[in-house]
This record gives sequence, C-alpha cells and structure tokens, in this order.
Amino acid sequence: MMEVVLNLKVPESWVNSILNKYETPIKFLDCMPFGESGGRALIEINATDKEIDKIIEDIKRHEDICKVDISPSPDGGVLGSIITKKCVACQALSGSRCFLTSAISKSDGHVEWKLITGEKGSLIELIDKLEKTGCVVEVKKVTRLTKRAQLTQRQEDIIHIAFEKGYYDLPKKTTIDSLAKLFKVSPSTLAEILQRGERKIITQYFNKPK
Repeated sequence: MMEVVLNLKVPESWVNSILNKYETPIKFLDCMPFGESGGRALIEINATDKEIDKIIEDIKRHEDICKVDISPSPDGGVLGSIITKKCVACQALSGSRCFLTSAISKSDGHVEWKLITGEKGSLIELIDKLEKTGCVVEVKKVTRLTKRAQLTQRQEDIIHIAFEKGYYDLPKKTTIDSLAKLFKVSPSTLAEILQRGERKIITQYFNKPK
C-alpha cells in the first residue's frame, strides 16, 4: 500500500467558483458519492465570521448545490455538510479501491488529495477515471506505507474519544447521538466519519504482511 498526494483540478465545480473569489482554503474532511452523479462532502472553513458568511452564501447559490448544512466547529470556524447534484471526483472515487484520507483546496484553484492506495493498479485506475471526466491530475508524491494507514486528524480524534467514552464497549456506554452533540455535528455526519475511519483501520489490518 502507498500514500499518494494528487494535485487535482475538477472542471466546472463549485470549489473552483469559490476559489476564484476567495483565498480562504476549504478543507474536506470526508467526501463520497451521492445519488447517480452527485456527491456529499463534509468541509471545514476557518476565516472571519463575515467572510465565512459570504462564502457559505456563494456556495448555496451555485447551480450544482442541493443542500448546505452548517454548524460551528469546536476548533473555530464552521463545519458544513454539502450535497451536490454533480461531483465527478466523488463518483470516480467510488469503487476505485483507493481511500481518501484528506483534501484541501489551494489558492490556484486545485485541490490536494491524500490517498491510501488499495490493490496493485488502483491508483492508475483512479487517475484514468478522473481524467476521462475532464479532471486535470498531477501526481505530487508517492510514499510506500510501512505502518498503519493514516487516519485524518479529525477521524483519529473522534475515534479515540468514542473509544474512551465506551462507544465500542459491549454493551455500549454511549450513543452516536451523545457523541454527535459532543462534536456539534449531526448523528449521520458523525456516523460517516466513524465508518470512514474504521474502514481504513480494518483495511490496513487485513492487508498487513503475513
């Protein structure tokens, strides 16, 4: 397995529209396909309240956006759950055998992806899918993993606290609703973060050297 950094530019996306107007980076904590051609993303924005309000309003006005749900982040700024009608990047990731660990927008209009590759050839397949949809892809870095696949910092923090609170005990000592209130996100959003993190841990376990 390898950790890969890709520089990605998605054609005609809401991300490009926002980056053309603002220099504030958008951090993608999670993203996945939604429906036949859309995507669902959990984003984090750190800026002044006034600028955040403007960015959110512009996101809502974009033609590809179906729904935006925003809440304050415990670390400052805001967390947002965004559902889009069209997301070629999310759709390409689906079934690609690669796992997205983090993504952050750049001032030049690109988004930097960090991935953990799956089986041999999975990276080439993903890049091929992305380029066929019109994405511009540049491989910035490839590192062979010798340790466990890295979780995003937020995934690690949430899973760690969930473990300490007894979420993984039998019987459970806390609920998904209680944890969601603690992190000030919806139960469905928290469940997605946990599931993505757990999948990385399980994937690494079953791909460990014999």
